[in-house]
Amino acid sequence: MPVLDPALAGSDQSLSAAYVDAVLPDLLCHYGLSREDILARAGIEEERFSRPEQLLPLVDVLRLFLVIMQASGDTGLGFEIGRRVRPRSYQVLGYVILASRDLGQAIDRLIRFESLSGKLGETRIDHGDGVVRLQWLCPLSGEPARYLVEAAITGWVAFIRPLLPERLAPQAVCFRHAPPADITRYQQYFDAPVQFDADFDGVVLDAELLNAPLNTADPGLAGMMEREARELLAEFDVNTNLASAVRAAIYRQLAGGEPSLESVAQALGLTARVLSKRLTAQSLRFPEMLDSLRKTLAELYLQDESLSLTEIALLLGFAESSSFSRAFRRWRGVSPNQYRRC
Repeated sequence: MPVLDPALAGSDQSLSAAYVDAVLPDLLCHYGLSREDILARAGIEEERFSRPEQLLPLVDVLRLFLVIMQASGDTGLGFEIGRRVRPRSYQVLGYVILASRDLGQAIDRLIRFESLSGKLGETRIDHGDGVVRLQWLCPLSGEPARYLVEAAITGWVAFIRPLLPERLAPQAVCFRHAPPADITRYQQYFDAPVQFDADFDGVVLDAELLNAPLNTADPGLAGMMEREARELLAEFDVNTNLASAVRAAIYRQLAGGEPSLESVAQALGLTARVLSKRLTAQSLRFPEMLDSLRKTLAELYLQDESLSLTEIALLLGFAESSSFSRAFRRWRGVSPNQYRRC
């Protein structure tokens, strides 16, 4: 299984819990896997899906999907995730797209409000001679990027196809990564030429498709949902930035010892009281954010055999390895060495 870069734990990249929770049941059923077992192996608590508006750090999402890939042996996991995307996977973003007048307006709203589903990649549209090129810019590279790209692009087709009067058939579906051993399921699903080793990730559409009306168009609902999406986006940006900034500050301070609410607040130009109040307003608590980040990093560091337990303890801000070992037993129910041998 690919090893994730620990630096991802301190990034602001994320995905909505609602998206993950919407695709997970059918995905696990497809592979014959147990939700409880997979979440346990990924180190993700079920309660993290209890608030659909919550964002899951990308490092945790990737670890979850990589655990599923390891259990299933399917390198086409991203494609299978994307096939299972439905409007409810995106909540408000999904419904504002559903109510759109036509495909062009739906794509415009996808671009404007896509961060409501998480802070990840960026969608762009380029107009050419009779065609439009809808591309997705992934912030990552390497093996994890392949799963994200396939999930995003396949998800576009899965979402939009049922909303058009006729079956959506792109002129081409393009991926920059190399092809898998068997591309049959890709060709059958997209019903279009699938190009690997392409110069962009996305789809090529006939420009006339932008004028295709959606079966679910609702002008009244569209106006209401657009207003709600704008309001949520303004609030979302503030909340996301705070949570991400706190995680990043904790990450930067860990190697120097255990970060405190006061030291993180100072790094953000706030008082401890103000930071605590703002976190509470988002149902967040500093000790839990610190504990969660340490847990994620510990599991990533333990994959690096060159790091001793003492070195990992220091990287996590623990004064001694015994404190790290006690914390890890609380997180995982086994010692760090036992976890490493699994």
